[in-house]
Amino acid sequence: MGSQCPVMVKNSIHALDDRIEEMDPRYKKIVGNLAANLAATTLKVKSRYFHRIGVSRKGYLKSYDEIRGLPEHNVFGPGKKYTVIVRHSNSLSADDDARIDARGAALRILSSEKGDTSPLLDFTLKTGKAFYARTVSDFATWLVCGLAAREEHIKRASHVRDAVWTSICQADSYADLHYYSNICRLFRFKDGQEMYVKFKLRPSDENIGEDFGKVEPSGILPPETGAIPRDANDTRPLLFLAEDFQNRVNSPNGLQVRPIPQDEAARDIALDCTKPWDETEFPYTDVGEVIINENLTKEGSERLEFNPFLRCHKVDVIRATSSSHSASIDHGRSLVYKICQHLRNGDPLPEAWRVFLEQSDVKVDLSGCPMAASL
Repeated sequence: MGSQCPVMVKNSIHALDDRIEEMDPRYKKIVGNLAANLAATTLKVKSRYFHRIGVSRKGYLKSYDEIRGLPEHNVFGPGKKYTVIVRHSNSLSADDDARIDARGAALRILSSEKGDTSPLLDFTLKTGKAFYARTVSDFATWLVCGLAAREEHIKRASHVRDAVWTSICQADSYADLHYYSNICRLFRFKDGQEMYVKFKLRPSDENIGEDFGKVEPSGILPPETGAIPRDANDTRPLLFLAEDFQNRVNSPNGLQVRPIPQDEAARDIALDCTKPWDETEFPYTDVGEVIINENLTKEGSERLEFNPFLRCHKVDVIRATSSSHSASIDHGRSLVYKICQHLRNGDPLPEAWRVFLEQSDVKVDLSGCPMAASL
């Protein structure tokens, strides 16, 4: 019965988001629920969910004149120079820098074309060589389950415990820490080669090792709040890390690349951000130095919107169609970030994103969204 040639019709009144269109139904449901949960919190507190407050500075990235061990690359090539913005922050501690917490370094690279100040690439890095969630499904589950469930989980995945504890650290200065992208991207070289790549930002002082600020585990996992309170005898100011960063100047930037496996299962293992790559097999190569020479105002820092989906053909984001793929966490979080940024700034929410939120299991009051009245 019915038409012998059924036709699928899409609503063309509003622009679609290809990130959503590429997801299978389960992937859409997980990311939709995650976005709705974080959107509700964003509307309530009118601030970022993670890395809530930060300090930013502006400067430039200068590639070294000679880069050994890597094929020639259009973006990270010898002698290249770009304007950059670096934002440092604590993961969960928004009011006391002395708390033991994971630290972040978001790096924005602006176009090198004269007169063009548009962002070219955004990288989000953090302390610790690995992340506690392999997929966006793992990430969503980790956020909503309690400490007891997390501790039960790491009994079956001890490397996840290592990822959590090695991410949190004591800090005297943001500039004395090593930051890692954890999640990799796709590098396309001039000769046509394609490789997976991870990024690292390290202190300019080579005597400061990767274990600087290391915290010895004091339990199965840190407290449920994530950040461990400061020592009772610590008398440093609440936001001393922000003050210190405004006086620091440079950090070398490095890349870790590996060939793309031919087998799909092997590729998914390579993309697993809960396990660092073996540095003896895939060593880091220093490609340039970040020189910081200009402070941004607190208001300017708050307005920054880092987007992990910002990419170019030569440094691309790896896409995913299923929530079980290792690449799903980067693909999925890029959408969540942008939805929350729009709501935090009071910007109109695109229709495709509004529908995406409404189809989730979490109800979000969008009456404060500028788009709601016209709808």
